[in-house]
Amino acid sequence: MAPVSAEISKRGYKEYIIHTGQHFDDNMSKVFFDELNIPQPNLSLSLGTGSHGKMTALMLMELEIILQEKKPSGVIIYGDTNSTLAAALAAVKLHIPIAHVEAGPRIYDINTPEEINRIVADHAAKLRFCPDIVSVQNLAKENILNGVYFTGDVMFDSYLIFSKVAREKSTIINSLNLNTNEYALLTIHRPNNTDTEDALKRVIKVLENAKMKIVFPVHPRTEAAFKRHGLWESLKAINHAKVIPAVGYLDILELINNAKIVLTDSGGLQKEAFFAGKPVLVLFHTTPWPQIQSCGWQKCCWDNNGIDVNRVIELISSYMPTNRRPNLFGDGNAASKIVDLLENHGWFK
Repeated sequence: MAPVSAEISKRGYKEYIIHTGQHFDDNMSKVFFDELNIPQPNLSLSLGTGSHGKMTALMLMELEIILQEKKPSGVIIYGDTNSTLAAALAAVKLHIPIAHVEAGPRIYDINTPEEINRIVADHAAKLRFCPDIVSVQNLAKENILNGVYFTGDVMFDSYLIFSKVAREKSTIINSLNLNTNEYALLTIHRPNNTDTEDALKRVIKVLENAKMKIVFPVHPRTEAAFKRHGLWESLKAINHAKVIPAVGYLDILELINNAKIVLTDSGGLQKEAFFAGKPVLVLFHTTPWPQIQSCGWQKCCWDNNGIDVNRVIELISSYMPTNRRPNLFGDGNAASKIVDLLENHGWFK
């Protein structure tokens, strides 16, 4: 949201930011507001933790009350989180127009929570801002034709703006004693890779057998999973793996920009690696960005039961795309185009 928020402010308009509390760890939340100069939330919900259903329901209840009180001219929602779903449901039932930023990506796996969230958000929205042409085509397949705009990707805006800031401010490369293009960056957080002992052992096996140094910033829920299954000490004992806490946005940009290759199950990180010109091994059975795979800049490493360890080990030191890296996600001015469209549709009164 950082580029959109900055553009709204630059034009003299007001926004009311609600932090749902879905991400409550400082390294997954507060640090982003601090580093990206996002205005502090006008309201932060304190909902604790719980199941997908419980958390979505609690957010829905609280958001409905706030929207009835504030009566906004519209609600902007981002991505595919449970917060996105709760805000979409709250707003659409109150007949408040919704603008969905990053509308249209699909992996066609209804068992993935993010897929449900994004489908509902896209169908509830009045305005749908697509990061790429494939997303526009996906919406057309669902007969969503009106209010659909290819704006480019706000994450690309952020990448271009904050990579420069990261080079100046981040010290993580030196603090971890890393050399450019001599390590792999690994992140995992999906339930498929963290909810069972077998899935976690596959991650450990990759780290133990990879012929390259691997930097592994550990998501809080991933760390909890390793500890729950008694594997945390085994993970930390791997000599050529640097297991570190989750890091802020500027640090992760520096880690991406200086890595040789990226291993991840994160859809967002897949894009950021592509922006940086880094090949990606996708630790999931599919990707929301098939066009990156089609142009040769990422490969899925998954067998019937989880991460395909042997394929990862084989590719981590040998995979180097030879195809040209096409421009898939716009020109870096998505936020300006989004706010133009919001103006044109009378959202700012």
